[in-house]
Amino acid sequence: MTGSSILVAGFHRSGTSAVAQVLQRAGLDLGNNLLGAEPSNPYGHFEDLDVIASHDAALAAHGLTWKDTTTCPRPAGRLAEDIATFVERRNATTPVGSTWGVKDPRLCLFLPEWLAATPNAHVVVVVRQPGAAITSLHRRHARRYVDTRQADPTDLAFWQDPDLGLRLWIHYHEQLLTALPENAIVVDFDDRPTIEHLPQVLHDHWDVELETSTEVALDPNLGTRQSEPVEVRDVALIREAESVWGKLPIRPAPLKKSPS
Repeated sequence: MTGSSILVAGFHRSGTSAVAQVLQRAGLDLGNNLLGAEPSNPYGHFEDLDVIASHDAALAAHGLTWKDTTTCPRPAGRLAEDIATFVERRNATTPVGSTWGVKDPRLCLFLPEWLAATPNAHVVVVVRQPGAAITSLHRRHARRYVDTRQADPTDLAFWQDPDLGLRLWIHYHEQLLTALPENAIVVDFDDRPTIEHLPQVLHDHWDVELETSTEVALDPNLGTRQSEPVEVRDVALIREAESVWGKLPIRPAPLKKSPS
């Protein structure tokens, strides 16, 4: 059986988890083998562990991690084979009329491989102003570094190289823009009304079968600035990020008016 599919992409700390939560509550099947919660994502990440492992393995095959700004060469290890197997399994187990989905920030880096395996997939992209995204990213890795249960020496990279976060933001979005389908829905994380009504937007735009009447109450603390912004040393990066932001087609489909 073949079900329709939705790919949720966006840079780290851009609100993809909140969007995935909204869509899951509306009936999007994100699977059962998901990355758990942590202080920075108390409701969970909504990311399939097999997908994360495949993406990380593809990067590692070329000596890279998600914290690198080098474009991953193609072919990316055995990623295409892993994705094809994953898509075949999800299509076979998803009932007719239902929709399955995948969410992972690394989709920004590997969207061509996913669209090759599932060319009819619907793409939802969540974007967030770079200053807010990288401030949240620094805060998350500071918290992880001081938590001995999650200590990772590479978390220090964001302090050893203060501009790393912004370079990553630029890199992820540039990679995304090279493969973004024309009918993708790109939403700004600060546009809360659209996010709260995203199931309806997707239904109107693609006619996907989601529960559009689901009540959604986003955490009011989402997106609030809780620390000073990260200082960027290379001013040219700010201009580059502004240019990339201007290229993002933030154009959610308008909600249909209810009959009076």
